[in-house]
Amino acid sequence: MAEKLWRFHLSGRPALDFANTVSWRASSRPVERLESAEDLVRWAKQSRVLTDRDARQLAQQVRRKLAPTTAAVARVRVLREAIYRVFSMIADSHQPNQSDMATINRVLSEAMRHIRVTRRAHGGFVSAWQKGPPSLRRVLWPVARSVAEVLTSEDLGRLKKCPSANCGWIFLDTTRNHTRRWCDMKVCGNRAKARRYYLRQRLMTRQPRARRS
Repeated sequence: MAEKLWRFHLSGRPALDFANTVSWRASSRPVERLESAEDLVRWAKQSRVLTDRDARQLAQQVRRKLAPTTAAVARVRVLREAIYRVFSMIADSHQPNQSDMATINRVLSEAMRHIRVTRRAHGGFVSAWQKGPPSLRRVLWPVARSVAEVLTSEDLGRLKKCPSANCGWIFLDTTRNHTRRWCDMKVCGNRAKARRYYLRQRLMTRQPRARRS
């Protein structure tokens, strides 16, 4: 039976979703979800950073050119870790490291050179990426632009880091009262509830013994 491929968790903000491509980051056994160039292409397709057509073309390129992809994936991870550290520091009310900001800005500078303003068919204008063949490097352009959008938005104060002992994922708290605590209530939230229940039950079983003694 073929191994089931990982389905990436998506929020609609590529910057956050890209930073969260390591599962259980805060645990002693983090799980790398971008192990290969194929994984990056799947993430780009699922997050709509690439169209289905471009994703198919890029997947074909990756299969034909195995040697360059190792270095490309390494560069991808360097950017991802810089993004995660910047978001993590901000979520913890600290100033991000300048070297991490420089890493992001290098990719952002490259990306913005490929933005073009074009006229819509029915009037008005739209900014879009310059047309060209898909590549692993191009995947990072929308990510860098998304990082800039998050960092310059009014929602920056809503940036949070999941407090689960094993998680550490970054998310935006879009609730009205800023009361969201977990990255995903169905995962980390339920795990926390189960742990609290376990501790309460354990405490209740110990109390009668203490009274008898």
